[in-house]
Amino acid sequence: MYRCCYCRVSISEMEQDNKNIEEQQPLNAQQQWELREAISREQSTCPDVDEQWQVVSEKLGLTGEQDVDVAEVVPMHVRSSWIRWAIGIAAALALIVGFRYLASPPATVARVDATTFAIHVPDEIDDVTLSTADGKQQQASGKQMKLDQSSSVPAQLMAISTPRGKDYHLTLADGTQVWLNAESHLEFPDRFTGDMREVRLQGEAYFEVKRDPKRPFIVYSDFLTTRVLGTAFNVRARSGRDASVTLVSGRVLVKCQEADQVLTPGQQASLAGSQLAVKTVDTYPYTQWKEGFFYFDNQSLFNIMQELARWYGVNVSFDDTSKMHVRLHFVVERNKSLGEAIANLNALGIVHVRIEGGVIVID
Repeated sequence: MYRCCYCRVSISEMEQDNKNIEEQQPLNAQQQWELREAISREQSTCPDVDEQWQVVSEKLGLTGEQDVDVAEVVPMHVRSSWIRWAIGIAAALALIVGFRYLASPPATVARVDATTFAIHVPDEIDDVTLSTADGKQQQASGKQMKLDQSSSVPAQLMAISTPRGKDYHLTLADGTQVWLNAESHLEFPDRFTGDMREVRLQGEAYFEVKRDPKRPFIVYSDFLTTRVLGTAFNVRARSGRDASVTLVSGRVLVKCQEADQVLTPGQQASLAGSQLAVKTVDTYPYTQWKEGFFYFDNQSLFNIMQELARWYGVNVSFDDTSKMHVRLHFVVERNKSLGEAIANLNALGIVHVRIEGGVIVID
């Protein structure tokens, strides 16, 4: 779990409590939306600290990136009240989506369910894992895999899952290339047999889609649906507050609950409630992870540490909360050790970061 010193509340403990307490009253539309976000990382072993910070900030009426020590401005009883509210909300959604990972038998023609995952993958995996809908699992060999469209056996649904600290390169049967980031899960058929090519993503992936005007390629996630014919784009779907599609080349149609938007190269669509917010971005920082780099351009130290913690599987503690919003340009190879990454960060001379008892400490 992450240690979150600025709010004095263990994020992972909150999420565990959310699963154990039942909701007693029906939810309105706003609560349902917030509920979907609260449970979006239910299967993850690394709680999204950034999302929890934003939720707490909104409850406190804070806006923007303010250097505020939550522990100083929120009495414990206020925090406890909010926690009880969040627990009730999250528990109801857990009942609704609790069966989303039940395994289902392979169909004659494999299709990806547009609303749910069909293949169960253990919460804790140590290596890249290949799973099939009949419950079989095996370690994926090497660092990449290529599927064969010419197989004569009936198509089946498959899934590839990555643990912390590892990514994977997959070439689908139609020639589409997928780079799957750490702590991500992709479901796909081993052969595309219908008039659409459908996959489902949880986490983050970069796609280079093989052009086929007769068969659109569709990426489903819990938050956004992306429809393309042939293009290159990055999809991030770790939480509702962090869901985005960044287009590198070609055109894509991005849909959410109540809106859709066609993107042109250099645009990014992100989820804003039930709508889409579109802006022009430099796509380079959003694609460097697949080239083996952490690349942060004018990013807050909070965001930087969140990504490092996810990759290296460690906890983070901000002893000096004023450092959370310090913005940096920072690049480091992902194959470097945690110690080397921290040393490079300290070499900037802007902040002091250390490792203490397996915890990254910023003071």
